[in-house]
Amino acid sequence: MYEVGLDFWFKLIFLMAIIVILIYSFSALMRNWLKVEKRQGFFSQYHVNKKHGKIDWTIRIIFVVLIFFLLILSGRGQVEDGETGWYMWFHPSYLLFGLIIVTECLRAFMEWKYAENKRAYIVTLSELGFGIILIVSMFMTDFWGLF
Repeated sequence: MYEVGLDFWFKLIFLMAIIVILIYSFSALMRNWLKVEKRQGFFSQYHVNKKHGKIDWTIRIIFVVLIFFLLILSGRGQVEDGETGWYMWFHPSYLLFGLIIVTECLRAFMEWKYAENKRAYIVTLSELGFGIILIVSMFMTDFWGLF
């Protein structure tokens, strides 16, 4: 009944490739321009010091517990999708987006405060801003007209 065509997969792979190329290019350009060394890996956990690691994991655990709690509430009928109350901002997708923003802002603060290269926080904040602009532009333009 709801079949996904072959063109959908080509569009999805093309969109993902564009996003990866844009993010990688922007990151490389900013790091080269500000002369900041590259981090370890694309999905690696980079902590400036042990204090940053402890705070980061505390924030992540709080968000995960909050997401599970809200999923349980929404499964019991307490929070309905059609309603637009104050709790609509606690939808798991919004919380995940908020988690990324909070952890990246924490990383930028720790880089500003404790990193050897003081310009590393500028790269982190610019990458966060670019990512937000990229995501908002995708949703506002129906994924740049692909879907």
